Amino acid sequence: MTRAPAGRPGPARLVAAGAVANLAVGTLFAWSLVAPRVVADAGAPRGTGPAVFALALAVFTVVLLGVGRWLARVGPRRLLAAAALAAGSGIGVTAAVQRPEAPWLGVGLLFGAANGLAYGVAVALAARVPAARRGTASGLVVGAYAAGPVLLGLLAPRVLPAVGWRTCLAVLAVLVAGLVGLAAALAPGGAGGEQRRDRVEEPVPGTTVAALWVLFAGGAAPGLVVFATAAPLASAAGLGPGAAGAAVSLLAAGNLAGRLGAGWWSDRAGRLPALATALAATAGALAGLASRVAPAVVLTGFLVVGLAYGAVSALVPAATADRVGVRAFPAVYGRVFTAWGCAGLLAPLLAARVTDADGAQPGLLLLAVPLALAAAALSVLARR
Repeated sequence: MTRAPAGRPGPARLVAAGAVANLAVGTLFAWSLVAPRVVADAGAPRGTGPAVFALALAVFTVVLLGVGRWLARVGPRRLLAAAALAAGSGIGVTAAVQRPEAPWLGVGLLFGAANGLAYGVAVALAARVPAARRGTASGLVVGAYAAGPVLLGLLAPRVLPAVGWRTCLAVLAVLVAGLVGLAAALAPGGAGGEQRRDRVEEPVPGTTVAALWVLFAGGAAPGLVVFATAAPLASAAGLGPGAAGAAVSLLAAGNLAGRLGAGWWSDRAGRLPALATALAATAGALAGLASRVAPAVVLTGFLVVGLAYGAVSALVPAATADRVGVRAFPAVYGRVFTAWGCAGLLAPLLAARVTDADGAQPGLLLLAVPLALAAAALSVLARR
């Protein structure tokens, strides 16, 4: 990566700050590993675990909408410091307070807000990397967010039975707060100075924002639906319990690999061609999963869906920065990111429709609709 002028953090430091922050707060997506124990010990009603997670995602999205304004006022370092405080206190409250309200406050509100702050700052830092390396930067930062729950998923089965969930959460609170604090130390301290140097003269066209929104929603929806229904999809395709578990693992591994690799590739092939390839790969994989095919083809389909979903997740932030510029990116991406939340609403709506008792999954073909919309949005961006 290119060197920065004296007094300004270089691209490597920007990426390191964003990746460390996202590695820490991405552990929110490992909540299901401890949620049943937390809910049972706190005396909360059944179903509280998924509801707390849904609240955290909603808070995450709402907070991310404000990151653009806050970055211009206080700068990345202070926002990450606030995220460290919110994350550490939120996880700590959940570990220490034995009341039904504790998960709602600790994970749903505080840790959800920390995710919005840290993720928003992290992708904004990646957007500051010069365009020639911006895809790689975005892939590393967004990939780190997916790596956190993967690491916890490997450790939790061994550690949780040995020391208990309260000790695990207490240690996690210290680790997450420490890592986000380290990210704050690495991040620039000024309030928007670099953005003023990259000022754009004209406002961002509404058509561009709308096209990016539809592209993200349509490109992410198939992956979100398959993630939500991976186990029943694998079983309906005739896979045994072991192979079904492998399908879920391949989906997660593809998601991480797609995030890490797609950005790097887009720096060479171009952002829009890379996105077009991800959409086409998703369509091909869904066609395979919707048919009666050999188990090896089913497993490959899960891997490809994961790769494509990860690619879209990494490429949309980079494409947004390319289109709107560094100064406008934080505010615009906050709006574009709401597409991800809206796409996630499709998962429960389609979950009951994507499997069939005879092994076919014709409901998956419904996902051709958001893919077609994403392709149309991509064509709009290509003409601008």
